[in-house]
Amino acid sequence: MNEVFWNPRAFRTKARSSDPVEETRTKNKTVFHAVVALLAVLAVVLVLYGGGRWLEKRAEKPETRTQLPQADQETVEVDGVTYRKKSRLTTILVMGVDHDTQDSYEYRKAGQADFLRLVVLDDADKTVQQLQIDRDTMTSVTVLGLLGDRYEPVTEQICLGYAFGDGRQTSCEVTVEAVENLLGGQEIDQYLAMGLDGISTLNDLAGGVTVTLEDDFSAIDPAMTRGTTLTLHGDQAETYVRSRRSIGVGTNEARMARQESYIRQLSVQLDEKLQKDQNFAVDAYDALQPYLTTSMAKGQLVNEAWAAKDYTRLDTIKPDGTYQVGEDGFMEFYPDADALQQAVLQLFYEKLNKRAQDTFRIKTLSKPRELV
Repeated sequence: MNEVFWNPRAFRTKARSSDPVEETRTKNKTVFHAVVALLAVLAVVLVLYGGGRWLEKRAEKPETRTQLPQADQETVEVDGVTYRKKSRLTTILVMGVDHDTQDSYEYRKAGQADFLRLVVLDDADKTVQQLQIDRDTMTSVTVLGLLGDRYEPVTEQICLGYAFGDGRQTSCEVTVEAVENLLGGQEIDQYLAMGLDGISTLNDLAGGVTVTLEDDFSAIDPAMTRGTTLTLHGDQAETYVRSRRSIGVGTNEARMARQESYIRQLSVQLDEKLQKDQNFAVDAYDALQPYLTTSMAKGQLVNEAWAAKDYTRLDTIKPDGTYQVGEDGFMEFYPDADALQQAVLQLFYEKLNKRAQDTFRIKTLSKPRELV
């Protein structure tokens, strides 16, 4: 049977498009091993943004994974410091998809994962931390054919992997694999994706989020003028977190900064509700379930969320990097190799103190192949 291909340009958005209303949507997710995730995840889930596009295979681009610790390395030495892989982590990839939730999607029209956050729960240190992943990040993405057969990976924007799947499980799995590729093969345990139609529900579950508008959204909602302080309700939340091209400078970087401030406030409000009522986690999951695709069971999520409600939230990691317009006119983001390396070390590894390092070297002296 002949393979069916599509026109990649038909689903892309020019980096400098002047389109007045953006076409991307939101996402949702939940956590698997801690409530901080439910509120970090639920909070994060909500913050999907828009902008879609499709990139073809690129010419050679800067490789950012050469300095990354690989997943099979239990220890690694960087700048004279030895790091050991953490053993009690739960990792959840949260995706916001630029599509309303549907029962099925046409081939390669499942949308894109325009909002990406990796939530890392550390049961040993009782912490939760997030990695913010730019949708334009260039990395290796697996291509699926019409019947789900796999082709050679291509280097393209990480958000595009989602479109290769079915808009459900396979789309999530391809995106998980792309993020694992970006991070040197570090394993992601669970995933949660939310369609853009779940944003308003999540926002309203938190009681609405109050913001001061630094940009003018009045072309979309007359009440949302620059300088106004208001509590977002319903569709206003979606407008605030996903709008990009017609807002302010119109860049994804500016939108991510807006989303980050929104997530922080949303997380506080969700956390307050969870602290008061364990059933809030159940109610939130039930309300959001129609918009979710996840590998996590409801009972597991709710129980772990409650158990981890007191975890400390660490600052979100956002690796530095370089934006450039590709040869075909679409935006690309290349993470700085050192910044990405530090992100992997911070999320997945812990420093060994000098005594532990000396003990480690003595124990492994007769097994040099185990040293990194």
